[in-house]
Amino acid sequence: MKKFDYENSIGFVIYSASKIMQKAFDLELRNKTGINLVQSKVIFALNMQSGPTQRELADKIGVESPTLVPIIDKMEQDGYVKRKPDSKDRRIKRIYATAKADSMWDSMIECAAQIRKTSTQDLSEHDLKSAMGVVKKITENLAVYLGDSITSEKDKD
Repeated sequence: MKKFDYENSIGFVIYSASKIMQKAFDLELRNKTGINLVQSKVIFALNMQSGPTQRELADKIGVESPTLVPIIDKMEQDGYVKRKPDSKDRRIKRIYATAKADSMWDSMIECAAQIRKTSTQDLSEHDLKSAMGVVKKITENLAVYLGDSITSEKDKD
């Protein structure tokens, strides 16, 4: 059997960094805003595109559409989002951020800035730019390999 140093593979290192960054951001959000990571993703996505369908929103935040239903239900109950029927097809519900969600924006950005500050302490701006470039290139290479033109084009920006 071939030996493989899994814990020092680039995939494992990126995955581990991503998971711990998400965990730290989730904790920061819960402590400072009362929302969680997934709810913040919904608010971020709705800030980028107002009124997506549930499926569009699920795709944007990287969850399955059925998984999103209870999240949106809770956010609607808490006053962060509102479902409205599509003007052309009333079977379709579009999702909109409310003023309450909009008021969370600055706090969410502050939480993200705190996690960035904590996670990048003792790293130079040059090191950060280099790391970002490497991870973006890995993402682009894999997107091309998978034939995922949306991801590969988006990451070129």
